[in-house]
Amino acid sequence: MATFTNVYSVTSTSQSIVSIDNVTQYVTLHSEGSTYVGNSAVTNDNGIHIANDETLQLVLPTGCDLWAIAASGSHDLRVLITRVD
Repeated sequence: MATFTNVYSVTSTSQSIVSIDNVTQYVTLHSEGSTYVGNSAVTNDNGIHIANDETLQLVLPTGCDLWAIAASGSHDLRVLITRVD
C-alpha cells in the first residue's frame, strides 16, 4: 500500500488529478473553491460538483483516472491517494 498527496491549482481548463493505475485507488479530494470532477471531458455541465471547503471520497477501479475543472477562476484542490497493491 502506498499513499500520495498533492495540491493542484485548478483552473477553467480541465486537468488530470489522478492517473490511471493498475490497482484500485482510494481518493480523497478537498476543494478550496467550486470544482467539478469526472473523466477527461469533464465540464461544469457534466462533472460531479465539489463545493468550496467540501471533501469527497471516491474509489477508482483499476484502469480509471480522474480529471478536474474549476467553476470559474482558479483555486487549490487537495488530493490524497491510497493505492492498494
